[in-house]
Amino acid sequence: MTDILGWKAEGVQFQDGSYLSDWEEIYTDDKWHWQYDTHELSFSIYKHEGQFWKLYKARFVKPNGEEYSYGYGGQACRMVEVQYKKTVRSPHSKMLAKAGSSEWIRTYEFNPQFMTPLTVGKNSDKYSPVKGLLLADMA
Repeated sequence: MTDILGWKAEGVQFQDGSYLSDWEEIYTDDKWHWQYDTHELSFSIYKHEGQFWKLYKARFVKPNGEEYSYGYGGQACRMVEVQYKKTVRSPHSKMLAKAGSSEWIRTYEFNPQFMTPLTVGKNSDKYSPVKGLLLADMA
């Protein structure tokens, strides 16, 4: 059982043999966030095998200073979309998540005490269940 998929060939194929081109992109963050004084990050959420995956995209200014170079993060992480029941610190972004706001978080970050699941992958022998969530709760 896995919650991450690494690259076999970056931007093309994952270690499980699947191809990024076969994954369904369901959400794209249109903002780029500055990181570590070297690059910017953004992300997309994809659907693959009934699961939801976050894949980071990176961009760097090329040495010529006139254009960007693009790449991907080192792996895809399995995600669940949640809505916060009350204002708390997000376990994912570490920012203040206000009551009623929603966010994609890693499956192991789910806490039913503070969150209501909105979008959850299908039950599968191949993937771990979402921590603290019984799929019966989604009915």
